[in-house]
Amino acid sequence: MTAYSEDELKIRAAWLYYVEGNTQERISEQLSVSRMKIHRLLVAAREEGVIQFRIRDKADSCFLLEEQLLKRFGLTEAIVVPRPAEAAAVHLLVAQAASLYLANAAADAMTIGVGWGRTLNQALRRMTARPLKQATVVSLLGGLTKAQPLNPTECAWELAEKIDAACYLLPVPAYADRPEMRDAFMSQRAVQEVINRARRADMALVSVGSLGPEGTISNYGFLDIEEFEELKALGATGDILCSFLGEDGGLIDHPVNRRVCAFPPEELSRIPKVVIASGGYEKVGVLRAALALTRASVLITDETAALGLLAG
Repeated sequence: MTAYSEDELKIRAAWLYYVEGNTQERISEQLSVSRMKIHRLLVAAREEGVIQFRIRDKADSCFLLEEQLLKRFGLTEAIVVPRPAEAAAVHLLVAQAASLYLANAAADAMTIGVGWGRTLNQALRRMTARPLKQATVVSLLGGLTKAQPLNPTECAWELAEKIDAACYLLPVPAYADRPEMRDAFMSQRAVQEVINRARRADMALVSVGSLGPEGTISNYGFLDIEEFEELKALGATGDILCSFLGEDGGLIDHPVNRRVCAFPPEELSRIPKVVIASGGYEKVGVLRAALALTRASVLITDETAALGLLAG
């Protein structure tokens, strides 16, 4: 027996098959219905127009979560993708939703600030090219000294190429060795010019990172184990633009945060539209903190994270 209605089964089967790429046999196990029924559901989804170039609808439970998120966090938009069959696929599904959102939200003469992370990287790679007039992209974070696929500068360049926009980068490392070096880097006129452009952005697209080993900062070896442990002891939930946040959304008082070369995360709330795209249960704490800090108007996440946010 399954806990889902016929319509929910149809939508979930379509999502698992067309977006996640599962076999019909795997989907039948996941949804606890026969393989023949899965086949009929997919045929019906195509005939009824649920399947077009993308999944037009989602499960009713996702729509309900979206409405609850709007009310709880004062959002103007919330997009919740269904829980993936494999937890590791969360960032890919959130990225797909973010790419569709951004392709529609970007407009002529718009200035867009861009953060970084695995989800944003995938979102921008998947985004359909749509040239705009007089658009500008500004990287909100310094770069890496060694070329990497997740380099913050690559995220900005990717979006700029997709929308045919001018692109401005922060010519500094993501982390300085010492706070005084960070202050020297950030005081440069060229850097301040980019920061001031970011302050005039119409929209900011950012993600958040966890403190776990799967986090981007951990994977890139920016910090040592002792620093991570100190941040955890101080109540850090994760990071936004490489700055670590406490549960209330405030910046953690630690030397690591004084070494970050980036747009000040506390100033994100002044940008008219802040879009946060991130998912997974391990991100619940930092998502809640980031929503408080940035006063984001748009959240793109998954069922698991949405349920965690609403349970708190």
